[in-house]
Amino acid sequence: MVFDVTKAFAAAVVLTMFGAAFGRAGEVPDYTWEKEIFVEMRDGIRLSTDILLPGNAPEKLPTVLIRTPYHKDNTHWVFFGSWNEHFLKNGYAVVIQSERGRHFSEGYYEDYLEGAKDDGYDTAEWIADQPWSNGKIGTFGCSSSAEHQWAMAAARHPAHAAMLPLASGAAIGDIPGNDTQGAIYRGGIPQLGLWTWWYHDTATSERLLLPPNTDQAQRIRLRNTFSLQPMTYFYEMENMTINPSKEKNVSLETFRVLPSKDAIRQLGGALTPFDKYITWTPGDPRWDAVNQARAGHTQVTPAIHLNTWYDIGVGEMIRMFKYLQDRQTPGQYLVIGSSAHCRFLNEASMKDVKIGDLELGDARYRGNDNGYRELFTGFFNRHLKGEDNGIDQMPKVQLHVMHKGWITSDAWPLPSTSLVKYYLDSTGEAGSRMRSGVLSTSLPQGAHADVYEYDPMNPVPARGGGCCGDAMAVDQRDIEARADVLTYTTPELEDGVTVAGSIEVVLYVSSLARDTDFMVKLIDVYPDGKAINLNDDGFRMRYREGFDKKVLMQEGDVYEIRLTNMVTANHFQPGHRIRLQVSSSNFPNYERNLNTGGNNYDETEGVVAVNSLHHTADYPSHVILPILPD
Repeated sequence: MVFDVTKAFAAAVVLTMFGAAFGRAGEVPDYTWEKEIFVEMRDGIRLSTDILLPGNAPEKLPTVLIRTPYHKDNTHWVFFGSWNEHFLKNGYAVVIQSERGRHFSEGYYEDYLEGAKDDGYDTAEWIADQPWSNGKIGTFGCSSSAEHQWAMAAARHPAHAAMLPLASGAAIGDIPGNDTQGAIYRGGIPQLGLWTWWYHDTATSERLLLPPNTDQAQRIRLRNTFSLQPMTYFYEMENMTINPSKEKNVSLETFRVLPSKDAIRQLGGALTPFDKYITWTPGDPRWDAVNQARAGHTQVTPAIHLNTWYDIGVGEMIRMFKYLQDRQTPGQYLVIGSSAHCRFLNEASMKDVKIGDLELGDARYRGNDNGYRELFTGFFNRHLKGEDNGIDQMPKVQLHVMHKGWITSDAWPLPSTSLVKYYLDSTGEAGSRMRSGVLSTSLPQGAHADVYEYDPMNPVPARGGGCCGDAMAVDQRDIEARADVLTYTTPELEDGVTVAGSIEVVLYVSSLARDTDFMVKLIDVYPDGKAINLNDDGFRMRYREGFDKKVLMQEGDVYEIRLTNMVTANHFQPGHRIRLQVSSSNFPNYERNLNTGGNNYDETEGVVAVNSLHHTADYPSHVILPILPD
């Protein structure tokens, strides 16, 4: 059942659920902040840890634990901001810890989420033994201040009573249905722009070290004076996205460096785990040693899987929720809002949401200025304080449909959706000045294919997508004027169409190259022609028989590929049109394919690929849209 949250959920559940949980807190109390405690892990490594305790607090407190690779004093990177004070004034202790190998914590960051499972467990054990602890811990954070929580949950420490792993899709590995290894890949293609930036600026393997045998007072003095945060070459990128038309941005030329495995080296950056990851494949068995959530993941910790439609890891988080839902794991909730990566933590900005060229208006949770704060506080109060506040009765799935509002359901996928096939068709000119490409629910009748040249030395530049700022939704018209970008569009919609769910694209393709890529975007076309991207996906042809093997293409053969990573919830309004965009590059969001059939990551020369997209009765290329009834 799907129903309007503003009419049913808000009226029936909200008042009981939260009561005065948020409003009764009053002003922020005095609190103590003890910095740079060293907490020892089972292997002797000590992790830099801060403890914040509210004044006039009860003798025993529940604890909010934030483990992070970011600088504990820099809210731009940490994503907590005023949240520490919020939890303090609601009667929680707050513990902030630098992850292994980051900042003043000992050890090395040789792999993503280094030590997350064991270190999370040992930290929970330490917290539970503290004299101020009531033995209940809730983990909190956004992005990489959240991603360690999945490994920690798998360790199943009895004190780990609840978790808020916000926008943590990059921690979702090879659970069933997910082949992206934590958003490292889309269809086997490395997401170059995001991970080159993130590892270069945030997660290096090489790093400066504290002097040996420092004491707490010395560490505090050093922290007040020095920063171990790497110098950021990417900080000037507007909204952390690549847009070479912006004067302050890092130039697109920064990413044109070949081979692609040396992108961070060319910037002069320190060694990082990404230097090896870009040489792996999605099926490489070495991924099994990375502390992501993996096949067979089990947990008993209640969780809110919260993300936004323009987050690069939203698909991964939804698949994690479905995986736990299918295993009948209790206490799991899916909440997807409308904003960019982690921007919902600034609730004031949710009243008038703008994401690049997209204006959404009011996207507050439940239409409330403190909606997310009340949700998080109510969830922790239930599981860490034992309050009977009704939150267990809230709907399992809550989604903000862009241009429509909040809806809820009891399961994912939404039970009332209809899967509708829209077929690609054209007179062979979907990429030409004529732009004859159409999307239709009728099978194509002609015998045409759209043929274009993909030159890796002149790739289609990224417009929107990627991570992690506000400019995720961008007008596509400039790149759609290119001959190597195909567009297929419905007629103007007489009635609105609501798409909500996972989207599958099935393409029948061929190429004169031995290997190449195909890219897709789902687009909302406005009456004035503005074309706003909703999500994107890609597929590297060598992986069409599985991500654990490389099978090259044969000239003249037509292959079926399935692109399954797009997900959204959008109301296409009357007068709008639905469009599928197809090309072979989206650079630098995706690593470009040099089309040789070689390793790609260690090559410096490419070849032009002549690629064909087929749409006939025998080769019915199509997109499957999950459509909700009005």
